[in-house]
Amino acid sequence: MGRRNIQRLVRVVSAMADQARRALYRREARAFVVSWSAAVIGGCAIPGPSSDRASIRSLERVAYAGLNGKPLSYLREGDASMPRLIYVHGSPSDATSFADDLLDPLPGFESISIDRPGYGDASHTGTVESFAEQAAAIEPLLVERGGRWPILVGHSLGGPIIARAAADYPGRVGGLVIVAGSLDPELEQPRWFNYLADAPPVRWLLPKMIRVSNDEMLAAPRETKLLEDVLTRVRCPVAIVHGTRDGLVPYANVAYTQRQLTNAASITVTTLEGEGHFLVWKDEGREAIRDAIRSVESGMGQPRPAGADRDASDGAAGRNPDQ
Repeated sequence: MGRRNIQRLVRVVSAMADQARRALYRREARAFVVSWSAAVIGGCAIPGPSSDRASIRSLERVAYAGLNGKPLSYLREGDASMPRLIYVHGSPSDATSFADDLLDPLPGFESISIDRPGYGDASHTGTVESFAEQAAAIEPLLVERGGRWPILVGHSLGGPIIARAAADYPGRVGGLVIVAGSLDPELEQPRWFNYLADAPPVRWLLPKMIRVSNDEMLAAPRETKLLEDVLTRVRCPVAIVHGTRDGLVPYANVAYTQRQLTNAASITVTTLEGEGHFLVWKDEGREAIRDAIRSVESGMGQPRPAGADRDASDGAAGRNPDQ
């Protein structure tokens, strides 16, 4: 075989080897994306609403200008003349997280579920790390109906976001239901895979929703610390629902939230023994959330207890016992 033919053969074999390596890399990369995404969401498959897709698609979608004029939207069900229940999902997720609650709405309310900036039909906004900006996206939906302001229900990262809304717009939030909420800055430390996922080329390989979620996780220590400084401005009734076996948002968040909400009109806690993080998709969790909504509703409009205007350093006034 001549020298040129040998060189040509070497080039062909080398090219074939490069193609094989690239193909192997793509397969390994896809496998890594899947495994990392599973790690981010707790090492197991994410549950979801039990409603079928056709029913979820039947829900009315309403558009509004909610973030610096950028179009946002929400799903709705129920009587539009009644007080509002506003459901705020966690990370990653979207408005369909609360589809079961919209398709079987709590009587006496208009139930709406938003796509937070960066998710679902609001994915065009990109990541919005600031809890204050996330709360500002909810602000246009805070309307009074029959003398009642909305009750906000927030799951997981939705918990601190609705707390921020109540702190920034205290006269326009009737009550809060914080479900498995992640409010304690000390418990919001990113994990190794969050940093790995933020570095090229791993970041380039991740689905957009996971990138947005990871950005939120990395920003959570800063944002929960900023939230800590304004929680004394929350004055409405608050209900907390949390499972003792939550592996994503530790149950210790409950005690922290109780300590910080010194000026809340009342605080009730529903502890679900042995339950995990995804309470919004379990019958026991949904029942507890509905009871919490009714509890908050009954406390709306009631005067705050004496001493409830004290600073956080003076202790926690106006608190109901754990129940």
